[in-house]
Order: sequence, then C-alpha cells, then structure tokens
Amino acid sequence: MKTMIICMDGLEECEALLTYDILYRGGIDIELVGKKNEIISSHNVVFKNHKLLKDIDLNEYECLILPGGMPGTTNLENDEDVSKTIDYFIENNKLVCAICAAPSILIHKGLLKDNEFTCYPGFENDLISTNKKAYKHNNIITGIGLGGTIEFASLILETLKDLNTSNEIKKKICY
Repeated sequence: MKTMIICMDGLEECEALLTYDILYRGGIDIELVGKKNEIISSHNVVFKNHKLLKDIDLNEYECLILPGGMPGTTNLENDEDVSKTIDYFIENNKLVCAICAAPSILIHKGLLKDNEFTCYPGFENDLISTNKKAYKHNNIITGIGLGGTIEFASLILETLKDLNTSNEIKKKICY
C-alpha cells in the first residue's frame, strides 16, 4: 500500500518534503500527488509531483498527508477533488494526517470536533488544541507546524510500520 502527500501551490515545502524524506527512509512507498505536475511553494520553491490526483486509484493508498502553508491550505480546502479524497479516506478508516494550518480543513469538515488534535496556533477555530508537536487520535494524525515536522512524520512512520523503525530513522538523521 502507498502513502500520498497532496501538494498544491502555496504549501509549506519543508513540511511536505521533510515528511516525505522520513517516510521514504523508513521504507514507505510514498508519492507527491497534486492537481498539476509542477507546483510553487509558499516560499517560491518549485518542485514536481509524482502523479496527478485524477490519475490515481485511491484504493491503492493507506495514508493521506496534507501539508500546511498559506495559501496552500486554502488551495487544498477549496478543491473539490481534495475534499472528496479526504472523505474517502475517512469513510474507509484510512490514515489522514495534517500539519500546521491543514488541520483546519479537518476542523471545517467537523472531523476534529470531539477529538484531541494539534495545529498551528490560531487555526483551532474555537476548539482546544493539545499544542503537542504531533498527536494521533484514532485514524487522524495532526502536527503543530514546521518545528514539529520530524515528530509528525515519525508518528506517521510509527503508525504505518512500528516504533522501532521510527526510532531507527530518527537516530539515522541525528535527531
């Protein structure tokens, strides 16, 4: 099974690419997926997606990751195909992960209303965040922001594989 990071213009590139890197090092089959081949991050870094969202079979994926950044989070939230993808993952009890401002998408969908979570301060939308760097509740993992990306990615890796693999990768990157 595969993991995807949905990358849209305006994303926080370090949250996406550091998460990608840690999961890749941990042996996860991970892909950058988006609405177009080339994207421009919130800091004007240009990189390419591996696949287009319209060309993938969601049944092949076990984990969905939404990076933060502005206006990347807004671009994710306003896209109907991304919304349907999130719904599919939730309805099929697959892992949904969001970091920084991106958990606000899950808040607006009502998915975090009765759950503990974390997000970038100010995006809680009147809900109470744990303010931890990364937090897992059921099949949703949330992260606080760029400063918590290693913890966020490590928690995803631990969930998809195991704690030992997660700890090994942290050791290998001198964390």
